[in-house]
Amino acid sequence: MNYILVVFASVTTANRLKSLIRKKYGIESTLIQTPKAIGVKGCSYALKMEEKYVDTVWQVVTDSGVSSKGIYTEGNYFKIR
Repeated sequence: MNYILVVFASVTTANRLKSLIRKKYGIESTLIQTPKAIGVKGCSYALKMEEKYVDTVWQVVTDSGVSSKGIYTEGNYFKIR
């Protein structure tokens, strides 16, 4: 199974999105600190979830007006959005 990391600047924003995608779409995710290998400046947090949800989650991020630092694949940390 492949996973993605949706990166946010704050834990508050990440938690807000976690709740929103669970309530609206039933998508489960795990809150983690962003791996240093991603190279995002400052303290950031990511939601880890199955890759099959990438389009839905990105739409929720853009529709809600939340700022995201991007979506990365887990493992090689390739930025896909």
